[in-house]
Amino acid sequence: MLKRRKRYKKTSFLNKINFSFFNVNYLLILFLIIFSAITYSIIEYNFSTKKKINVNNYNLNQIKKLDLNKLYNNKNLNHHEVKIWILNNTDQRGLAGKIRDCFEKGYIIKNKKIKGDYSILKQDNFTKNDQYDLGHIDKNKTQIFVHVNIEEKPKFKTHIQEFLSFSGFSNKVIKYVHNWKLSQERDITIVIGNDWNENTNLNYCKEPIN
Repeated sequence: MLKRRKRYKKTSFLNKINFSFFNVNYLLILFLIIFSAITYSIIEYNFSTKKKINVNNYNLNQIKKLDLNKLYNNKNLNHHEVKIWILNNTDQRGLAGKIRDCFEKGYIIKNKKIKGDYSILKQDNFTKNDQYDLGHIDKNKTQIFVHVNIEEKPKFKTHIQEFLSFSGFSNKVIKYVHNWKLSQERDITIVIGNDWNENTNLNYCKEPIN
């Protein structure tokens, strides 16, 4: 009786690769990736210098660091030449007048008087007519509109920075609205929203300064 020959299955090179491929522990690799990402996030949050800062505390620290009291009493800019309108878009009566007094006379912060030397051309309540010129305005947000063409007058950027430093607002609230009518009337319009006293220096404009 003839013996049958045993058949040997040939293992190809591709089969060896597939065999090694499926033996890798992908759950372990996935776990290591997630663990590394979480660890990096924790380290970044606790030790990164790019932490989120409290804007109000930042402003206070900047006032101490830059000595704004000295800065605003010895500056060379002629702020009274900047044409400013203050429009009240809140339900608080007399707020535009209070803010005007603040820009013209200054405010006191931590027993330091920050001198104001702006000349306000107009204080009023925000109306529908203003809405046509400036677009839709959210009552909950304070916005600053610049009507000067910065490309034609780049030096005006310094006035904008001074205005922001005095008021404490971020440059994120600035919008550039250029048209002939607005530029003839004023250089800057500040529309006061319901957040006017949040994280700004204007919350120190409590009482008129003599």
